[in-house]
Amino acid sequence: MSVNQPAIDRLRLDEAFSIGVSRPFNDCWYVRMDSTLMVIDDDETKVSRFSDDASDDPRSLQIRNYHNCAIVLLAIDNRLFRNHQGGIADCAIFDEESFLFIEFKTNAYGNSREQKHATYEKAIGQLEETLRLFRSRLSGVKINFDEQVSIGCHIVVAQSFPRVKAMEQEYSLSFADNNGGVGLRFDRKVYWGH
Repeated sequence: MSVNQPAIDRLRLDEAFSIGVSRPFNDCWYVRMDSTLMVIDDDETKVSRFSDDASDDPRSLQIRNYHNCAIVLLAIDNRLFRNHQGGIADCAIFDEESFLFIEFKTNAYGNSREQKHATYEKAIGQLEETLRLFRSRLSGVKINFDEQVSIGCHIVVAQSFPRVKAMEQEYSLSFADNNGGVGLRFDRKVYWGH
């Protein structure tokens, strides 16, 4: 079943997520080709989406789309799946070559080292669960997810969240070791097609 979106059709995502989901797969994705994109997890709807509102900047992931590629945003949490046991990533952005899972923690506080660890560990657990789910679902339609696209994961915190680079580097190394080399990043900007 083809949806005429090459990035989706190549991975057979609509087939992999045809059952056991909260909404039909085709109600969960959006495509944009702008040179600059902003993705947020909407506070009101609790669903990730593209935004053109400059006031969303402090809690967004910004994407610099160098070649104006068609970038698909798949709203996962509270759209494709609701109340997924163990938590799940908020969304993914992808094209035919790259697939990036995103977990927003823009309402998290990091006033202590323990709070920072708790925020990152919760986000990492959600990203790892999402990786397992996608690998399993795609395997069910005879697609080896890791061989078809370059996979990455991203945690987005608010501008006001006190980040510790050394802590983030440790989490990145550990994440890659535990997840087949999949990278984990914390920047609020992504350079697509770079």
